Amino acid sequence: METGLKVLITGGTGSVGRELCKFLTEQGIEVSILSRSKRSNSTYKTYLWDHENFLIDNNAFENIDYIIHLAGAGIADKRWTESRKKEILDSRVKTTALLYKALSKSKHKIKGIISASAVGFYGQKTSETIFKEEDQPGNDFVASVCTAWEAAVNKFQDLGMRTVNLRIGIVLMKKGGALEKMAQPFYWNVGAPLGNGKQIIPWIHITDLNRIILQAIRSPQMEGPYNCCAPDPVSNAEFSIQLADVLGKHIWLPKIPTWALRLILGNRAVLLTEGSRVSADKILNTKFEFKYPKLLPALRDLLPSKP
Repeated sequence: METGLKVLITGGTGSVGRELCKFLTEQGIEVSILSRSKRSNSTYKTYLWDHENFLIDNNAFENIDYIIHLAGAGIADKRWTESRKKEILDSRVKTTALLYKALSKSKHKIKGIISASAVGFYGQKTSETIFKEEDQPGNDFVASVCTAWEAAVNKFQDLGMRTVNLRIGIVLMKKGGALEKMAQPFYWNVGAPLGNGKQIIPWIHITDLNRIILQAIRSPQMEGPYNCCAPDPVSNAEFSIQLADVLGKHIWLPKIPTWALRLILGNRAVLLTEGSRVSADKILNTKFEFKYPKLLPALRDLLPSKP
């Protein structure tokens, strides 16, 4: 138990944020959140901020030990129009800049900021490369967002704060995440691999992501980028097979062609049709032990048992 520690979480009302708030509270950590609106029934102390108008309640930083920065518009939620791309970028970079400006002008005892990033840092492509933290970023839209986001977070080093960038894969959870959407076609018996099925899905169980964030709080030696993916990346085709098996379903449809996904989703279809392996070695070398290192047990934990 980490009694006495206080953290401030941005994006605390999102699907990952809600799970993290609950998890850290169970560890004895006092949680408060920054939000664009206050909810009367919120379990956690809530402070207001608005990156579009560069407003923030500075009382949010009082007695805080760490900031967990998860804020960001859902990258797969809407078509990538130019306005949506700007929203995706601004919701990450401008919120980070707002935090930086506020902290640079206030007295605080915050030791560090632990920020979400994404495996999209390496680019949306399918290759034989197993990407490690020291590799260069990709050159597509998602990679440019992650690069700008991490650069904004790294500025906090100028304030004497430890910075950790967590390059997170597909987060598997029961409700509100990607798995819920991925499983839906299989419930209807119309699930199938996407594209050529060879693209890799770097994934992580929500429990392990929460445990990595807790370790980042506890461990002063953790600094810089860390890939947050289980050490068992699988192809989209293999993911589909294991997902169908857990649900007691059969895959009878052919692979859904890339052109059809592009027709439905636009440019963001690349999130589904491309993907490479991402190394978990750096986080494993901190002696972190995954509770769910393999996909099948992770799916069985999160999904209802097959009939």
